[in-house]
Amino acid sequence: MKALFGMLMIVFIFSALNLWAQNDNMAPKKMFFDQMNDKFGHALMDGDYNTIAGFYTDDAISLPSYEPMWKGKNAILEGNKKDFESGIKYRTFSAKSTDVYGSGDITYEIGTYELTFSLPNNTTEMKDHGK
Repeated sequence: MKALFGMLMIVFIFSALNLWAQNDNMAPKKMFFDQMNDKFGHALMDGDYNTIAGFYTDDAISLPSYEPMWKGKNAILEGNKKDFESGIKYRTFSAKSTDVYGSGDITYEIGTYELTFSLPNNTTEMKDHGK
């Protein structure tokens, strides 16, 4: 029984150390995501749909509210271009990474965003937030 308990403690300690090391390795990646979110926000507020499209891979899928999904980088570029040409103006944007996970070459974030925008011929700012 003592041997089993000892083995379980060793497994627990190594698991805890592995989790601690993984979280520690995610700190630079979280900082990277925070920097990219800032750049994305500036491009959004500047109406720079080319820079926004640069954040996506060729096989990316975007799920804009109240529209069909945009499949592929070109569709995302055209969708954003259409939005900006319609007169939408983004006033503020902030995104916060709440969790960053990864293994090997793959890293992903989970986070939240808040933004304000105005529509053409409407001076009232609208707010949106999500995850």
